[in-house]
Amino acid sequence: MTILSVIIFGLAGLLGMMLMHWMIRQNYAEDGANKHGIAKVQASRLGGAFIIGSSFLLLMIEAVSGNIVSEVGPWGIRWAGWVGCILCAVLGLLEDIENDILKPRYRLLSKVVIFALVLWLWPELVPANLNIAVLDLLLSYPPVAWFLTIIFCVGFLNASNMADGANGLMPTVFFICFLIFSLESDLLVYSILTTTTGIFVLFNVISGRMFLGDAGSYGLGAVVAIAGLEFYSGNTFSASFLAVLLAYPCIEILVSMLRRGLSGRSVLLPDNDHFHNRLHSHLARRLQSQTMANSLTGLIIAAGSSGFALAGYLAGWSLVLDALWLKVFAVQCLLYAAAFYCAGINRHSDSKVTG
Repeated sequence: MTILSVIIFGLAGLLGMMLMHWMIRQNYAEDGANKHGIAKVQASRLGGAFIIGSSFLLLMIEAVSGNIVSEVGPWGIRWAGWVGCILCAVLGLLEDIENDILKPRYRLLSKVVIFALVLWLWPELVPANLNIAVLDLLLSYPPVAWFLTIIFCVGFLNASNMADGANGLMPTVFFICFLIFSLESDLLVYSILTTTTGIFVLFNVISGRMFLGDAGSYGLGAVVAIAGLEFYSGNTFSASFLAVLLAYPCIEILVSMLRRGLSGRSVLLPDNDHFHNRLHSHLARRLQSQTMANSLTGLIIAAGSSGFALAGYLAGWSLVLDALWLKVFAVQCLLYAAAFYCAGINRHSDSKVTG
């Protein structure tokens, strides 16, 4: 694992592996075995802290070296971006270190306040239209547009957190996002995030001893949400391309809420009947290694969702052509529906286990 990381990422890969090996030996921020209905070993929840902390360190090194020259904000990042991402990461880190330190309603309210502040500092992030008649009518009223954008951002953070249950699933989704952002914008921050997230993906997939945790799902989710809004407002990416790129967490949270509502349960109560739980149950019966079953679950889903966007991007498909990417997203929805149904056949689940 370390050799592979060094081959791909060089010295950063070696130092990253050493740091993560040290972090998993600490007796705090631990994730209980089988919490998500998939993992079978005790693991650290500090993956997000590793990615964000090491990215911050690399940004500092590049700034001291004189490789970052920008008038946009500190190290080329707008102040509003710093505020949103750091506050979300800290909120998640508190939860990682002491589980349920804040009740769900207070965490939700905190995220609403954070993104309200971000959009107040950076009003250009609020989209004026999405080329959907009903939504465009609502977005024509600035207070409604501001409110809907907050709901989208908070919803995406919750979707990212919910989907972080299988090795490599959300880390690979974030890795693909940062890779595309880096190739499209040439901004150093996305190149650094691609490197640190890639190093973590190797550790997470091969060892299964560290998860993103709430700091990762909240902090990196905030980076992707804010970056996505910025790229959309600059007409770099279409809304349908971003939907393809972030398909799995967004589709899964909507389906989960609908499924729980139809069964008469609270849409906010967690369970282990997500698609990644269903797929893992089949792989675990066929593979001797629990880690391999866990990691294959995450990689298959990430490749079948965000992988579509990466393949299209590398093939040179237009990133602003709504009709093309809307068709791709429709295919993803159909594949998800078929896979979710098939994965539920002959599957023994325990919906009482939270995750």
